[in-house]
Amino acid sequence: MKRLYSILLAACAAALLAWGEVYACPSCFGAPDSPQTEGIKWAILSLLGITGTVLVGVGAFVLYLRKKTLEFNRRFDDMLN
Repeated sequence: MKRLYSILLAACAAALLAWGEVYACPSCFGAPDSPQTEGIKWAILSLLGITGTVLVGVGAFVLYLRKKTLEFNRRFDDMLN
């Protein structure tokens, strides 16, 4: 646990020391009409869309497995009784 805290402390210190570079994100700071800002906005939306699609797929698969497991357990219980 001490190691985790020291890693987190080092990461926070590095972020504070590089505050100028971290703060200069083009999507948050800069010309709102620049092509770079527009490109970053579309990249962020694309990544969110892909991530959301994958998460929905994983959730649907988990629900499918749950349904199949409940059906199997019901049939197994019927066989035993």
